[in-house]
Amino acid sequence: MNVAAAIAAAAALVAVLAGALSRRLSLAPGWRDQHRFSLVAFTAAAYAVCNLATTLGLPDLVVTITSRFQVASALLHFWAWLGYSETFAGLKPGRWQQVAGRGFLVLAALALVPGVVFTSEVVTHEVPAFGAVYRDALPSAFGYAVFAVLLGASLITWWRFVRAWRAGVRHAGVHAAAFGTLILFGLNDALATTGEFATPYLLDTGFIVPIVAVYWTITVRFADNARALQSMRARLEELVETRTRALAEAQAALHQSEKLAALGRFATAVAHEIRDPTAVITTNLRLLEDGLRRADAGLEGRDAVADALAALERLGALVRALAEAGGAAAAEPGGRAVVADVVRASVSDARIRAGDRIRILEEIPAGLSVRARPESVAHVLGNLLANAADAVPEGRAGRVEVRAERRSGAVRITVSDDGAGMPADVLRRAFEPFFSTKRDGRGRGLGLAISRGVVEGSGGALWLESQPGKGTRAILELPELRLTPRP
Repeated sequence: MNVAAAIAAAAALVAVLAGALSRRLSLAPGWRDQHRFSLVAFTAAAYAVCNLATTLGLPDLVVTITSRFQVASALLHFWAWLGYSETFAGLKPGRWQQVAGRGFLVLAALALVPGVVFTSEVVTHEVPAFGAVYRDALPSAFGYAVFAVLLGASLITWWRFVRAWRAGVRHAGVHAAAFGTLILFGLNDALATTGEFATPYLLDTGFIVPIVAVYWTITVRFADNARALQSMRARLEELVETRTRALAEAQAALHQSEKLAALGRFATAVAHEIRDPTAVITTNLRLLEDGLRRADAGLEGRDAVADALAALERLGALVRALAEAGGAAAAEPGGRAVVADVVRASVSDARIRAGDRIRILEEIPAGLSVRARPESVAHVLGNLLANAADAVPEGRAGRVEVRAERRSGAVRITVSDDGAGMPADVLRRAFEPFFSTKRDGRGRGLGLAISRGVVEGSGGALWLESQPGKGTRAILELPELRLTPRP
């Protein structure tokens, strides 16, 4: 085997491997364009195999037959390139492209007919540098016309890659350069066919150049896809972690809400059981106190009775707080509350309790309603307003603002004060049951805990924002209830 035959065999092997890989890639999602390119590679392999017959000294009949198959392979090759270049450049095939494609298939079929593209005559030319003697079938006049069609198809494909390169399509410049090399190799073979130039046939090798260029771009594309997949995987893992954490927090909040609801039912029962005995004890102690005064009892007895009465007063206050909290927490969710009405009533009560020292302002747009019971919303707002007023230090005037606004399917009510604020450790424990910072006996530690349970039971949320020395903001969000007006 001479050098020319070895080059043709190597080119055929590379083309077959490229075609097999492209065919396999074309079955993967997003790689459909490789289906046409696999035909490019397989037809290049067929052309290279047919080229072996010109260098191995085979009979004239074999040379003529393989030459016909070689031209048919070339026609199919450039037809496949035209289709691939359309996909690569993002072109939509028009009517003339479809007609031209059918024309290529017809020419490929005609090339196999004896005497159409080649005559029965065989000519030779030598290439001493390769130690090869090429034996070629002599083209007919129609055969030269077919060669002109092949040249035109190659120029059209090359120009498509050039236009795509100028339009900024990635890797189009590499395709254009490689295909330009293929055209130069084809011109070399055309000149060698005349017998005037002692140059080897290079078109079978030239077919490999754009194939290698395409596979270089495939490698880059595969690496890009791998990086994108890795990035997507990282984002997906982060999203799963975030959603898992959110689900855990939601489950914890639901559990807390259930505990608060149970606490409400328990508080109601305890308040009912304690209220009547406490009232009896209080009444009897007052009668006893009056009797001791009339009997001129000693100072120690009167103090004991006074201490007992004070303790019972505190117990009664706790019972009332438990009863109110239990009633709010045990209330069934649902209903409709007009925000302006509930806020107006709550602010009116808060002004009476706070006195002239605390200025309470409200800014509530009309037409806002929430999906919650009015008494539940009033209970929560009462607690928030009381806490805001108590947060203002004694000895100075304070300011409390109540605002409401619509927030994408919800109504947000904000209660802001200019009080002392809370440090981070206190803010973190603010919603714990029975946790209170009021040391004068006024705080029972149930207001915020029960309020959050009431709000979450209605499908809303309640949280605090605070900084020491800058005041506190209590944010209440409840699902908005929009009423459809009657026609």
